[in-house]
Amino acid sequence: MAFPAVVTTNESATPTASTSHVVNLPASLVSGNLILVLCDKGTPATTATFNALAGWTELLDENVASGIAMWYRVSDGAEGATVTFTSSAAIRDACTSYQISGAVDPATQAPQLSTLATGTSANPNATTCTPTGGAKDYLWITMFGQAGEQLDDDSLTTVTPTGYSNPIEKTCGTAGTNLGGMIASAQQQLNAASQDASAWTSSDATAWRAYTIAVHPDPNATAT
Repeated sequence: MAFPAVVTTNESATPTASTSHVVNLPASLVSGNLILVLCDKGTPATTATFNALAGWTELLDENVASGIAMWYRVSDGAEGATVTFTSSAAIRDACTSYQISGAVDPATQAPQLSTLATGTSANPNATTCTPTGGAKDYLWITMFGQAGEQLDDDSLTTVTPTGYSNPIEKTCGTAGTNLGGMIASAQQQLNAASQDASAWTSSDATAWRAYTIAVHPDPNATAT
């Protein structure tokens, strides 16, 4: 067994409220790798969900204002550079995306989430994620979405949770107040039965929603 590994990442945003959401996929997709998309919904006065999209499986779609949505699929190598999701009402979004090698087929075991953590502060902090199957060589991804708005200049986060690296973040990049559309995520490979990611430090002290995700390893994969 070997740890799943992040191969490439990407980010994207829909800065003007719309029902059409074009998400940038990671570069150089390889057939058989797992693709994971994480999105924070903007415009909190509007509650919206996303429509089903052939080829993608919804991991989460919170039916609340400024909610979080997540999808995954196994790459077939022909996805192209983007995917377009459709929402039930016009909203903004900010998204990060991951290409992951060495993950088990999600038809066998999908990625698993912690319970939702919420708060209003500059320290988003996900609750414990305890995936099925006990201690394994997991890839853990912790993330938060936050209300408020900043320019898209990578100044949202100043401290990443302990042990996590390679943070990526995206905002809608326009001035405003409590419009949502801010997201950050980071990764860690760790053999453990559970993971309680520590807090981020955000440059905004506003409402947030946070999760940690466990990506299960392929039991047939070997370290290289």
